[in-house]
Amino acid sequence: MNIKKVHILYFSPTHTTKTVVQNIGKGINLETYDYDLTFSCNNPKNYNFEKDDLVIIGIPVYGGRTPVITREMLGKIKGNNTLAIPVVVYGNRDYDDCLLELKDILKENGFISIAGGAFIGEHSYTKKVGTNRPDNKDIEKAQEFGKLIKEKIENNSHFEDIKVKGIYPYKADMPKLILAPTPNKNCIDCGDCISVCPTGAIDINNHKKITPEKCIRCYACVRICKFNGRELANNPLEKILNFLETTCTDRKEPEIFI
Repeated sequence: MNIKKVHILYFSPTHTTKTVVQNIGKGINLETYDYDLTFSCNNPKNYNFEKDDLVIIGIPVYGGRTPVITREMLGKIKGNNTLAIPVVVYGNRDYDDCLLELKDILKENGFISIAGGAFIGEHSYTKKVGTNRPDNKDIEKAQEFGKLIKEKIENNSHFEDIKVKGIYPYKADMPKLILAPTPNKNCIDCGDCISVCPTGAIDINNHKKITPEKCIRCYACVRICKFNGRELANNPLEKILNFLETTCTDRKEPEIFI
């Protein structure tokens, strides 16, 4: 089959998902178009793709599911028997039903998922889990995955949805928690945090004013701060952090389905 263009779409507040899907694209080594959907959730756009396109869609895993905030956005990405590669990135715990859910969304929207992958990124809650990932080994595997995808496309003319891990009905979404990182005494009022918040939870005119209801705890604001100037006060996620840091530190490797 002849694919003319590769379209890479991703929701990636801390750039881990972006790194993975872009390197899959490098492995495919065809003309590539890049779509950063990180700031599109409040006003999602329509995207339409055709039979001679290949679409790679990457999202982070939130509690084993697709992030609730991305679902309207994903619903506006439409195909016409278009080949697709669903990719999820998780923080070294588990991706549970997320890859299956993403594949199912794509199928409903007119795509045929001919391959899929689950990769690892540093956990948004703690740098002690999935530290510095995706690392060089992950990037190499992502590029190798891209080469396998290209070979599959070149050597076949008929495609069907692949099978991936996951269970339907999907597990329940995480309970919604109304909390958000806030400035601490180290904050120097630089405002870098505003530029990376995907939901507008940080007031654009006053970065010390937070709307916790909008926060998805991606921790992009925490990660970008060079002065350790933002934190989740009083550690309300202490039990979750303890679980992650005591049971989820053994290195997991990417899983691909092709």
